[in-house]
Amino acid sequence: MAEVQSGARLFVLAGPDLARSFPLKENTTVGRSDECDVVLRDRSISRKHALIGRQEERWFVQDLGSTNGVTKDGTRGERFELADGDEFRLGDLPLRFKLQAGGDAPDIEFALGGTQTILSRAPVSESGPAAPAAPEVEEIEIEGPDEPVPVARTAFSPKPVEARAARRSGFLAGDFEQHPFWLRCLLVLALLAVGAGLAYGAFLAVQMLRAGT
Repeated sequence: MAEVQSGARLFVLAGPDLARSFPLKENTTVGRSDECDVVLRDRSISRKHALIGRQEERWFVQDLGSTNGVTKDGTRGERFELADGDEFRLGDLPLRFKLQAGGDAPDIEFALGGTQTILSRAPVSESGPAAPAAPEVEEIEIEGPDEPVPVARTAFSPKPVEARAARRSGFLAGDFEQHPFWLRCLLVLALLAVGAGLAYGAFLAVQMLRAGT
């Protein structure tokens, strides 16, 4: 036997189930447990948190011994009467109760950044729902760089070595290979001559010391 619809709906205004809505039966259990008629994933909701039901033409929300309770108009209580458009909280989760005329498509209500937004669903034609229009796709051509992109250097990375840019000035300060070949030969000969002169001077000094003794 099909369930009798009550013409009421519960809207979630925040939390993991934001913008979802649930139809309400004559007696609807709400909580985090899969055994409930309406399952909400907010952490402040108990496994079996509350019962939303109707007695004749009057609606109510009843706490089922939850940890964080039921709050309406800033007051926590065991049972509250609900009217069309009333907002209440199960734990820290704000919810809204709405009565709907038969056949009306439900609105989606939620709160975001302190403002309330209502999104109405478009009516469905007798021939069936219209197919959504395909979004226009803009083609974007991405060209690669013509030249290599320089690598960004962080504060901890070593500075790039710039060849010979930071060398000190002077005749012998640079690399020996920088000088012309003839100049390098001349330098080698000069060093050999200096070395030979120093060796000969040392030899004469030794001879003089021996002669003196």
